[in-house]
Amino acid sequence: MSQRGRPRNARRSVHIAIAGWLHPEFDADIIAWWSAIPVGQHMTAFKMAVRNGGLAQGQVLEPDKLDAVQSAAEDILSHWEF
Repeated sequence: MSQRGRPRNARRSVHIAIAGWLHPEFDADIIAWWSAIPVGQHMTAFKMAVRNGGLAQGQVLEPDKLDAVQSAAEDILSHWEF
């Protein structure tokens, strides 16, 4: 009998859990973006947003906004230990 579903990946995945609080007023854009993502697509949208530096799937930031995003990312990462 053949195994159902897609075949197992040869490489083991890394599990990362991210939790935080969003302010309904100051983070309304993030909340709206997250709420608009179809069920089952949140991780894909999150990975694309992180890779592209924006909140829309496949969106690329304008060069003048890239510095602000880079600065914010460096600030966030400076609080983590690797």
